[in-house]
Amino acid sequence: MAISTFSAPGLNYFFWSDRAKIDGKVVSRLVKFIQGAKHSLDVAIYDIRNDDVLKALKGMSSKVKLHILFDAGKPGGKSKSVDPKPSKSAQAIKAHGLDPFAQPVKEKSSHLMHDKFIVRDGASVWTGSGNFTNGGLLLQDNNFMTIDSTAIAGAYAKTFGDLGAPGHSETHKSGVITSSPTKVKVGAIPISVQFSTQVGATEGVETEVQTRLKNAKKVRIIAMLISDSGILTSLLPFKKASKDIMGVLDPHEMKVAMGKKATNPEFWFAQGDSRFAFAPSKPFDRSGNDTNNFMHNKVMIIDDKVVITGSYNFSENAEANDENMLVIESNAVAGAYDKYFNALFALYKKSGPKLPPK
Repeated sequence: MAISTFSAPGLNYFFWSDRAKIDGKVVSRLVKFIQGAKHSLDVAIYDIRNDDVLKALKGMSSKVKLHILFDAGKPGGKSKSVDPKPSKSAQAIKAHGLDPFAQPVKEKSSHLMHDKFIVRDGASVWTGSGNFTNGGLLLQDNNFMTIDSTAIAGAYAKTFGDLGAPGHSETHKSGVITSSPTKVKVGAIPISVQFSTQVGATEGVETEVQTRLKNAKKVRIIAMLISDSGILTSLLPFKKASKDIMGVLDPHEMKVAMGKKATNPEFWFAQGDSRFAFAPSKPFDRSGNDTNNFMHNKVMIIDDKVVITGSYNFSENAEANDENMLVIESNAVAGAYDKYFNALFALYKKSGPKLPPK
């Protein structure tokens, strides 16, 4: 059975891992998605440097209404564990003649405009865990999807408008109420989309993950890291050997996240639990040469019927970023993600570093 792609009415999923040789042909599919626009392209992306993607956007800039939002915060910010990139997106955008269509989004403190999505013609969305960089599209482990739904596209379009609005960063102050998720059916598949955007440093996305974990019998995790205190607490019951949990993580990002808390019982899963594996990735490269190859997914598969995925790392810092998270309720979609997980886990148990992270 194919691991690299999965389709259902209105939905297409693409999986990527250079290490595991899982090739969802992400770059060509992303370029095709961009070139399929008839009227408009709204691009919200944390980091954009891939030449093929930039050329595709440039080619469409004279044919449709194009607007690009990208993260332009202080390179690295204060965060040491979540995409602390030296920003070069602005340089790449300028080099491809896209300056007239681009707008930087600068958040406060160490927080990020961390979204990764495109709204096409107000009818379709491209989103996933990967940035539009060589690392994100060609090296890292990532998952992507397209969604054909005017309701879903409308929710993303509203968020896009919020991101580009004057004074947007001010809305990240604490105390602002949490927004409700957008819940729709794409074909027969229920999907809810939640954004941590204009609502401040809220707990909404974290609460949704905790709710899904509360009565779970089986959990599979494919993630860059897990460091959010609420999510860690929700995972503690799975410390029992009798619980059905398995995971694949990035060792370097987990090492930074654990820091001096390496003995904290909340990090039990990264302290020698054989049900977890680490990807044989490389430490973060601060040179800005676009060669980072993290385990970069942000996925939970719950009870073989629910998939949580998106741009949202399972970290405390992510709560006050601009992020999007999808909850997809489908045995078939969960099965596709399970195949991806199983392939990564089998390989990384053999080739990945041992736990705990050294």
